[in-house]
Formats: sequence, C-alpha cells, structure tokens
Amino acid sequence: MKNPTRHKNKEADYFLSKMNEFFYDDAIFAYNLTAFLSAARSITWYMQKQYKHQKGFDEWYRQKQKEMSDDPELQYCRHARNEDLKTESVPTVATRIKKSCIGVSIAENGTPETEQVKKAEIRPPTKSNPETVRRFFQKFPDVDVREFCEEQLIKLTKIVKECEDLFL
Repeated sequence: MKNPTRHKNKEADYFLSKMNEFFYDDAIFAYNLTAFLSAARSITWYMQKQYKHQKGFDEWYRQKQKEMSDDPELQYCRHARNEDLKTESVPTVATRIKKSCIGVSIAENGTPETEQVKKAEIRPPTKSNPETVRRFFQKFPDVDVREFCEEQLIKLTKIVKECEDLFL
C-alpha cells in the first residue's frame, strides 16, 4: 500500500457514505457508525507509524495532538470509539415521524346516517412505518450524527493533507 494513512482516511469516508446510504435501517446504520468511528480513530495511529521516522514529524505531531485533545468533538469521537469497542454500542437518538391517513366520506344531504357510517367503516385507516428523519448523539443534540461525523472527518483529512505536504 502506497500511503496507509490516506487509505485509512478513505476507509472512514467509505463508512460515512454507508451511514448515509443506510440511514433508515437502525442495525446497519449502527454497524457503519461503529466502523466509521474505528477507521477515523485509526487515521492518526497509521499516521504516526508511517511518518515517525521523518525529520520534524514528532514535533509537528505533538502540536496536532494538543489541538485534537482540545477539540471536544474529536475527543467525543475518541471516547465513542473506545466505548463502542470495549463496552457497548454508541447510543444515538432517532427522531421518527409516523403518518396516518383516515378515509372520510361526505354524504349528500338526505343520505341516512347509517349509510354514512358504513362508508367510513369500509375504508380502514392506513398507517406507515415510522420514518427516521434525524439521528443524533445525546451529547450533541443539535447536530445530526452524519453531519457530526462528516465534520470530524474533514478535520482529520486536513491533518492528513498537512502531514503529506510536510513529510511525504
């Protein structure tokens, strides 16, 4: 593999795309979230291994570590990945909507009331399965999980790009 760090970065992006693709399926979404968190966390580990012998990398990376540790969102990703890997799946909250339709008949003047009731009873109400419209982490309720993960991947991708520009 020519560039393991970039490969791991693309892997995280792949799982993010799968989170978008399977947004409505709770189980598959959770599997891809787990995979995303794991791949995203591994980016900097791959980077350290790949570039540790490059002159100036250690000093540069120490500064990046400080920046990442000062970022509460990246810290949450690290914590979520550790929790997911070692204890339990990362909980997300889903906002769902459920639609119902009721058939209503309007009868002409003079139609006996019993016929009106029969017409209304003939058409049973229809219900849809609840549709997931949003997912979020309890700690970050104002942002969708996918958007949150995308923002963290953008931060990590910028670090990867800067590292490549300096040391590749």
